[in-house]
Amino acid sequence: MSRSNPTEIIPNPALRWFEWQGSKGNIRYYDKEKKENVGIELPFEFILLDQLSTIKGWHDNSEAAIFANEVRDTRNEPFVVKSFKLREPIAEGFYADIKDKVKANGGSLVSNCYIAFTDDSGHLAVGSLQFHGSALGGWMEFSQDKANRPELFKKGIRITGSKSGKKGSITFEIPLFEFYELSSDASEIAVDLDKELQAYLRNYFKHPRSEQAETPQEEETSGQQPPEQDDDEIPF
Repeated sequence: MSRSNPTEIIPNPALRWFEWQGSKGNIRYYDKEKKENVGIELPFEFILLDQLSTIKGWHDNSEAAIFANEVRDTRNEPFVVKSFKLREPIAEGFYADIKDKVKANGGSLVSNCYIAFTDDSGHLAVGSLQFHGSALGGWMEFSQDKANRPELFKKGIRITGSKSGKKGSITFEIPLFEFYELSSDASEIAVDLDKELQAYLRNYFKHPRSEQAETPQEEETSGQQPPEQDDDEIPF
């Protein structure tokens, strides 16, 4: 950033960071003002703008949350994985190479879906919806289906409910998805919001990965606490 280039640092346009809550089968987000997680009952509707991957979790040794840079392709773009309380990275490299180390330290792969959602005023705004573990498996099953892929960026997506799963003594709810038709107005607004998002991402990816992983989003990491134990093993 400089006097002649004041827009070098573009803030992330996401206004709210949602995640799937596997123990209850709903969506939640962290409210900074109330300093608490807020649950949202289903159905939950959103318009997919873009999809990236990151790593999140809980590092027991440092008693802090895990975070990483965002990538578009986990096979060809490396991660820099960190704990809030450690200066040196926990792991660095392509996901296939660091997967075991990440898991051993309490991290897991996360699909960070940038979305348009209806805010409290009834208007569409940019948000983030994140899936990990068993929820990531449910999202991949839906989004990578050959019949569904052409519709992901044409229609809206609705989380209608969930199906139960179990791994050992852990039970969890896996989200269920369906498409819905968008109005022409909603489609146009979503395109405009995506243009704002892409301007941010172009700027984000210009920086070295060490800088990308330097400071995670405040809304995404506020209220740090160990994550729910609702993960299922997801093959990558």
